[in-house]
Amino acid sequence: MTNQALVEPGTIAPLADQASPDMYAELVNTGTTRLVRMVMPPGATDAPHRHPEEIVYFVRGGSLSIRLEDGTRVEKEVADGEVMHNGPWTHQVTNAGENEVEAIIFERLDNDVEGAHHG
Repeated sequence: MTNQALVEPGTIAPLADQASPDMYAELVNTGTTRLVRMVMPPGATDAPHRHPEEIVYFVRGGSLSIRLEDGTRVEKEVADGEVMHNGPWTHQVTNAGENEVEAIIFERLDNDVEGAHHG
């Protein structure tokens, strides 16, 4: 197996702001939804983390390298103003570009990774 898994089998990764509080900050939490701000400097890599179902708005885009749960990588160029929608997932992000990347992330806490419930 060439790709090492992101988290140990049977474990659940922490939410982004718990895993990397230096790059992610919770802005609002209603109990069922929340808004998170991400600011990632050039060359930075966050800790492995999960997101519930999310809509991501990139205030400032850039070049991202995303390591998925199975260890594979996806390279993604993200434009300023780009919007992405993802179901619940676990990953790790590296800012592979030369510019700071900033995003606002809307998460549905009622659609999280199976077994990851917290109040």
